[in-house]
Amino acid sequence: MKMRWKNILKLYHLKSVKIGRKVFNNLSILIIMIIMDDSLEKICRKLLEYDSNIVEIIQFGSSIHSPKYARDIDILVFTKRAKNYGGYIDAIYSVDIPFNIDLVVIELGKKLREEFLRGVLVSHKILYGSGKYLYKYVENLGDPSYEEAKSALIAARDYIELAEKYSNPLLRDRHAREAYNTLFHAARIAAMTYLSINISRWGLIRRYLPEPYKSEFEKYINILHIEYFYNGNYPKNKIKEEFEKWYKKIEKFIQELEQRSK
Repeated sequence: MKMRWKNILKLYHLKSVKIGRKVFNNLSILIIMIIMDDSLEKICRKLLEYDSNIVEIIQFGSSIHSPKYARDIDILVFTKRAKNYGGYIDAIYSVDIPFNIDLVVIELGKKLREEFLRGVLVSHKILYGSGKYLYKYVENLGDPSYEEAKSALIAARDYIELAEKYSNPLLRDRHAREAYNTLFHAARIAAMTYLSINISRWGLIRRYLPEPYKSEFEKYINILHIEYFYNGNYPKNKIKEEFEKWYKKIEKFIQELEQRSK
């Protein structure tokens, strides 16, 4: 590990003069990923020591697609027979790790919510196993629909109303972030429906959507999902007005894609 750190710092020293801050940002991500990979390897070993029936360990969520902004690491474990949940947590935190872990343990055969499964499919990495058990669940995943996208719009409005209801700034922030992220989710479902794809990788969606929808979807990722949800950089003094602006954009996005599908 020490050698890797030396090489990284040497790389920064050589490149920083030439291309400045951009390299610093990329370097930060590289350092985060190296620390993460090293820790996850140890975590997998500890989980397997605790439960020999584990068949797959999967990392998913923001630590895959936006490691720089991730607040924790999401891990999904598939096992033939689940043991006491506390034992899995103890196994994880027996490793000295600089981040929090959100763990989901699923016994094979148990049902997974479609919304959760889609969330895993957005961005995931197989840490242990072949991925065949995850993809078996995917085979039973229903096709995305415009109705699902519209339902997400309703859920987003529910979140923003909760944000307005609370005076506690932490609760307001949490619900406001969820509102913006759910708007993004609505756009993503609509795009998936239009393209008739189940695997909701953003790169594929961006690549295949026609203009102007391709550029619009890019904005939804960068602003709603990254800036507003992960970074929390949304206008705090006009939460409702800002939400309504984006709500109308997403609603129009869904309506136009649905119309083009007919």
